[in-house]
Amino acid sequence: MNDLYDKRLCLPSRKDFESLEEKPEFFTTASRKRIAYYQYGDPKGHPLLFYHGTGSHIQAMCLHKPALEYGFRIIAPDRPGVGLSEFSPGWSVLEFARDIGKLTDHLGLDSFGIVGISGAGPTLMASAYVLEKRLKCVIDLACAMPLYKDKEALSELGGTDRFYARLGTRLPLIVFQFPFSLIGITMKFLKKPELFAKMFKSSLCPADQEIFSIPDFQYFLMKDFQTLFRNGSKAAAHDAQNVYRNWGFSLSEIKTHIEGFQGTADKFIPPVFSSHMAKTVLDSNLNLIEGQGHFCHIVYCYNTLRKIKELFY
Repeated sequence: MNDLYDKRLCLPSRKDFESLEEKPEFFTTASRKRIAYYQYGDPKGHPLLFYHGTGSHIQAMCLHKPALEYGFRIIAPDRPGVGLSEFSPGWSVLEFARDIGKLTDHLGLDSFGIVGISGAGPTLMASAYVLEKRLKCVIDLACAMPLYKDKEALSELGGTDRFYARLGTRLPLIVFQFPFSLIGITMKFLKKPELFAKMFKSSLCPADQEIFSIPDFQYFLMKDFQTLFRNGSKAAAHDAQNVYRNWGFSLSEIKTHIEGFQGTADKFIPPVFSSHMAKTVLDSNLNLIEGQGHFCHIVYCYNTLRKIKELFY
């Protein structure tokens, strides 16, 4: 994988960030739930839905410039309760996947690709399961998999992620939201992006430490979590807890091809998670990126879009 590694940063500047954030669009489902989504890249390009990790659509902003270069139209919906999307108590990842199908109908898309990162694992896999006949490609960027009750997998997580994973699998939402809200509370007190970034120190491999030293990334990360907690801790906690709980289907039931990308030094979503996907999904391929961590998929995503273009378009 290192032969295709492009080190150009695709982080939006603070000025670009503000302009990209000003263009929300909305879709109301049949059950009257409002989903907020944003569009980046080439409006006439190949449609590619981006599912954010633990955070929001803000992560998709990094795809804007690469999408212009490689001819992709990025559509980035926020999950229920995140950003401007309406919270729906008890929402499931299968329900959200069906809503995404209706959103793509609304946009007039017969065929499209989907890409997800990190905590997007449940919604990405649910969409691969529900929308398989319409998918041009499914791209897994170090996504969470249903391994959070596996002691060996948990032992490979960084300290902070291991703490929340253990609580998320055991506590009811009404209780889990209180420890999870510590992230939002800390964010309110730490107004400086560089201080907020230090919260994640225990989960950083050397490659991610380098990324976390970039001021634009620190600002980007802080804004991402501010958007996650916009509707309070309950909505954010439910979104996180969907990763840890039963997804309502088995990975072995997915029939569409999945292409995975995984940094070998990743502590946020260690390689054991992507390996589980590759072993369990019948039609899949895993690309390892030697020495990279979790956030290479965000700040160096010229690589991802180039590879998608080569493989599927």
